[in-house]
Amino acid sequence: MSVSGESDNSDVLIALLGLTGAGKTTFARAASGDESLEVGHSIYPCTQEPKVVRFTLDGRRIGLIDTPGFDDDNRSDVEILEAIVEWLGSKGYLKRHRLDGLILLHPITVHRVGGTERQRTRLLKKILGPDAYKRIIIATTMWEQIKDPEDMQRRIDGRKADLWSDFLENGAELVPHENTKDSARKIISKAIKTSDRLGKLKPKLHEELLKNPRVVETTAGVEAKTNIEREIENCNKLLRENKKKEPTRPGKGRSDPKTVRDWEGWSEERQALHRKLHEHNARLKKLNSLSFRFKNWFTKLFL
Repeated sequence: MSVSGESDNSDVLIALLGLTGAGKTTFARAASGDESLEVGHSIYPCTQEPKVVRFTLDGRRIGLIDTPGFDDDNRSDVEILEAIVEWLGSKGYLKRHRLDGLILLHPITVHRVGGTERQRTRLLKKILGPDAYKRIIIATTMWEQIKDPEDMQRRIDGRKADLWSDFLENGAELVPHENTKDSARKIISKAIKTSDRLGKLKPKLHEELLKNPRVVETTAGVEAKTNIEREIENCNKLLRENKKKEPTRPGKGRSDPKTVRDWEGWSEERQALHRKLHEHNARLKKLNSLSFRFKNWFTKLFL
């Protein structure tokens, strides 16, 4: 068993996705039997960059990609797309390390769908495309923390009707994870059987990039651009509203404390909005410049 930040030569490669605290690292630790993997117990995730956890299952070499939290606000849509394009272009497909499936871990203790989770789920759908949804296994975790069976069912039904509906209608599986080695390995075995039957996973983003290397013109790129433009529009709106509330500027001489406090508070709010606007514009510029680079033989091999 080993852990690495790089891709590997595993027979089977499966990505672990989910919210911060969903139990991705715990799942990898249970499946691999490696107790040394660090598991987070706070709001700060232990996994900041994807790590490949390797072990053997039924004679097959398995690689589980432990990914950062789906709801990580410190990681923008553009950074996610950039990392995926890098995987497709150099660390993944060029070395023929293609995914066999995805396990989406979800803590049943979380029933509210947050804004970042909803946005990232939409982005995931655009990256994969409906044909790949059948390669997803949604594994619910932390059942031991729920005491009310009716409450459990309500939480599942709510997700099935909302965030997961597209996945499930297109062949994704929904299974409980019992937080044991046996349970984790059974879920992995499901993903392996599906891959053995259907072959390696080819996301829609990959197919689009082979035809047009500009990321911003892919379905996922358009989704990310729409999100950024929405944030830019919101920042500009807040700046206009902030301008209308501009207080009296303190004079060069002595000013009363309230005037100084009001001006400083207003100025700090305005500066923060300008910083956010600058960040969003920088992300939009980055997205517009992202391109998938590959050699001529690569298109002949995969097209």
